[in-house]
Amino acid sequence: MESKIKTADGTETFLNEEYNEAYHSTKAGAYTESLLKFVIPCRIDSLSLEKNRIDILDVGFGLGYNVAVAIKVATDKNPDVLVEILSVEKDISVFEKIKKLNIPEDLKEIYDHILSGGFEGNIYRAKGKNFSLNILFGDARQILKTVRKKFDAVFYDAFSPKVNTEMWTVEIFKAVKELMRQEAILSTYSASLAVRKGLIDAGFKIGLVEPVGRKSYSTVATIKGIIPPLTQKEKNRLEHSPYAVPFRDSKSMDLPPYVIKKNWESIVEKNLLTKF
Repeated sequence: MESKIKTADGTETFLNEEYNEAYHSTKAGAYTESLLKFVIPCRIDSLSLEKNRIDILDVGFGLGYNVAVAIKVATDKNPDVLVEILSVEKDISVFEKIKKLNIPEDLKEIYDHILSGGFEGNIYRAKGKNFSLNILFGDARQILKTVRKKFDAVFYDAFSPKVNTEMWTVEIFKAVKELMRQEAILSTYSASLAVRKGLIDAGFKIGLVEPVGRKSYSTVATIKGIIPPLTQKEKNRLEHSPYAVPFRDSKSMDLPPYVIKKNWESIVEKNLLTKF
């Protein structure tokens, strides 16, 4: 049975048994992490004032906090905005977990609308006054190849690279990049050198977001948008660290995760031998 966890800001999350990781940072808090690592870095507040409609790609729907907080922030800024969200998720049991959460009061109405949706095949659809949500269930690597629209923001919230390696490769970042508008921003909690190098190799410019609940800066990426800069220290690490090696998948994105991870480890090992 998966365990419910109370996080630092009082909101709740779950431990995912498959990956043995919590869905959210327990030190930052589920709500706080969604707001400060995803919604604000992707400029959802500003976009809601600039556009009548915001298109968000949500990679890893999880317990829905990122989506719900984005809708709240956008509609608080602009009551007439429409937020259209396409989420990708592997675990169809997430709704059962969500129903067991004590939802924050200011998100309850949004969650009521999310939970009132229904399935059409492997797609879950839900609507509220200011949003539409489509969740595509299955292998994100294959799903993303079928999407045919452009997005203003990407919440990249897969489980960590050490356990969900296939979701952090150059190839999947390239697939996501093809779905982003030029000024769009991708945000992720990850501070991994392999992830940052993978984003760079996929054609993004990257930047850092102030730490929340830990010492490490999280990461943002864009094609031509405005993002915080990299520090000189991080530039040096990306250029010289033996661990600054991106994860690589096959062109068809179907390598088993353990193969992706093993290939990465082999390159890092060679780098370490060369360096020392």
